[in-house]
Amino acid sequence: RETSSAGQVLARAGELSENLERTLIHEATHQVAFNLGLHSRIGPTPRWVVEGLAMVFEHPEARSAVKTGSARQRRNHERYVWFGNYTQSRRGSGGLSRLLQDDQLFQAATLDAYSEAWALSFFLMETRGAAHARYLALIASRKPLEEYSVEERLADFRAIFGEDLDRLEVEFLRYMQRL
Repeated sequence: RETSSAGQVLARAGELSENLERTLIHEATHQVAFNLGLHSRIGPTPRWVVEGLAMVFEHPEARSAVKTGSARQRRNHERYVWFGNYTQSRRGSGGLSRLLQDDQLFQAATLDAYSEAWALSFFLMETRGAAHARYLALIASRKPLEEYSVEERLADFRAIFGEDLDRLEVEFLRYMQRL
C-alpha cells in the first residue's frame, strides 16, 4: 500500500510539473510578445490573439524552429479536446465572428474562449502562416489607447484573411475535426 501511495505522489508531482511548465511557457510567450512589440500591454490587441498565441506555444513541438511531425503532434491536446466539446454542445454557428468582434466570450465562458482562441491561432499558423504574421503586424501597428471598434476588428481580420468569414469558419471547423 505504501508503494501505491508513493507512486500516486510521484504521478501527481509529474502532472504538476507539466502544468507548471505549460504555465511558465504561456506566460513567457506573453512577455516575449510584449517585449518584441507584437502585442501592446496598453493597446487594443484582441484577447483571442494574445491568449491564442501563448497557448499554441505551450506545446514543445510548436516552439521548434523547424516544423517536425504532423499538426496533430503539434496541437495542444487539452485545448483541442475542450474545443471539440465546445463546438459540439455550446458554440453554435457564427462563433468565429463573435470571437473576432470583441472579448466578451472571455468573460462569459472563459475556457470556451481560451479553447477557441487556441484553435483559431493554431489553424491560422498551420494553414496561413504568412497571412497570420501580416495580421499580427497590422494589429501591432495600431495606436495604443485608441478604441478598437467591432467594425475595425472585423475589417482588419478581413483585410488579411478575406471577406467571407462564413467560408473561413467552415474551413476552420473542418480542419479542427480532421486533427
